[in-house]
Amino acid sequence: MTTRRWHGGQLRWNSASQAWSILAPGRKDRPHVSGREGCPFCPGPGEDTPPETWRLPDGDGWLVRAVPNRYALSDRHEIVIESPHHDWDLSTATVAEAAAVLSAWQHRHREFRSGAAQIAVFRNHGPAAGISLAHPHSQIAGLPVLSEPARRNLEIAREHHALTGRSLAEDMLTVELSTGSRIVCSDEEIVALSPFAGTASYEVWFMPRTSAADFAAAPRSTVEALARSLRAVLAALRAELSDPAYNLVVHTAPTGYEDAPFASWSVRLVPRLEIAAGLELATGIPVVTVAPETAAARLRARIAPSLVS
Repeated sequence: MTTRRWHGGQLRWNSASQAWSILAPGRKDRPHVSGREGCPFCPGPGEDTPPETWRLPDGDGWLVRAVPNRYALSDRHEIVIESPHHDWDLSTATVAEAAAVLSAWQHRHREFRSGAAQIAVFRNHGPAAGISLAHPHSQIAGLPVLSEPARRNLEIAREHHALTGRSLAEDMLTVELSTGSRIVCSDEEIVALSPFAGTASYEVWFMPRTSAADFAAAPRSTVEALARSLRAVLAALRAELSDPAYNLVVHTAPTGYEDAPFASWSVRLVPRLEIAAGLELATGIPVVTVAPETAAARLRARIAPSLVS
């Protein structure tokens, strides 16, 4: 049995699956607050956060700020408080507001690289997605080890590039664009699509048209295009499914692979519509109940024609 010290717990190595798991008993003590009353992230006399590590100022106030996570899963684990407004949401944000959040993710990602093998950037929305505080926020955590999915994805992409000389992500995107039936929306920078073989109904991937390994290095034009696409798809999902819970995750190159020609970043939206049951747990194979072609068509119908191409 192999264990490593972990912030507030342990990293434990599963020799059967050849993968790490996290033991973090302290996480069960997280507070759960849904309304403004008692919200530690709302500005004012009730604000209660550790000293901030970064902020995007707005006059005497702020647009976005980052603070250490009191219930951290690693020694580098921060909360990105996405707005001073408790009822703010990415689906109704302006493009500039959404881009500010994405820029915060980029900035904190770069700051976390020292000493981290992998950096996780994620946003939880709704109780079924794991939120404990309703105030809009996302999280960034630096891990000292590489997760098994990240390692496997890296190897698959490397092998594809070695065989073809091309990026796997760009080849997949070429197929999706030629087929068209799973495209949700696109512009000259970003394509949003329902993956052919995803893990959940209404799952959407946001992929740059030009493959690049490092999300944190994406230029301003790409960040703004991603912001437009994200808010459009999230608004469509909210309208179609009455504001479902979801997880939003940044997939980007592990530390040290930021310039790898075979790696490519993406952002993945995974709605939490169903609970994994026996077959999924027994086999590890996800069961998706809405065809991606159907999901894409329904979301396209909810998006303004100017954003669908």
